[in-house]
Amino acid sequence: MSPQAITSPSVEVLNHPITDVPQFLIDVTNRSIVQTFEKMFGATSVESPEIESSEVEGVVGLISFVGDVTWSLAMMFPQKAAVDLAYKFASFEIEYESPDMGDVVGEIVNVLAGVICGELGNQGIHSQMSLPTVTRGKHVELLLGGHLIAKRLIVSVADNQFGIRLIVSKTTMIAPVIF
Repeated sequence: MSPQAITSPSVEVLNHPITDVPQFLIDVTNRSIVQTFEKMFGATSVESPEIESSEVEGVVGLISFVGDVTWSLAMMFPQKAAVDLAYKFASFEIEYESPDMGDVVGEIVNVLAGVICGELGNQGIHSQMSLPTVTRGKHVELLLGGHLIAKRLIVSVADNQFGIRLIVSKTTMIAPVIF
C-alpha cells in the first residue's frame, strides 16, 4: 500500500505491518520523560537496554493512546522506587500496600501521558489517552502476544530506577513517520 498524508506535512501514515516500535514514539517518550520527571523529581536519564526483561515486582501503571497512532505505555515501578517517588510526588509517605499507592502511580502515569499527548500534538499527530490502570504484585509479567512488540526504557531518577515499555501492534498500528 502507498502512504497517505495526514494533517501535518512532516508526517506520513504507513498502512503496513511494522517490525519495531517507531523511533518517533521512542524519541517523543524520551523527551517527555525527561521533561516531566526532571520537574517532579530532579535529574533524570533514560536508557534503552538491548536485553529485554519482562518481569517486575512492584506496581505497574498502564495507559493507552488512540488517534493517529494506537499504542500503550506501561510504567513498572519496583517497590522501593514506588515508595520513594510517591513520597516525592505527594510530599507525604504513602505505604506500598495502601490503596493510595495505586492512586499516586496512576496519577504519575497520567501526567506523563498528558505530556506525551502534547508532544505528539506539537508534531501534528492527534492522540488521546485512556484512563490509567494500575496493578501491584510479585512477579508481574507483561504478556505480549505474537502480534505485539515492545521497546523497553530504563529511567533513572532520584536514586531509583524503573522501567517503561512502549507497546505497539505489528499489524494494526497506523504508524506516522516523521521526516
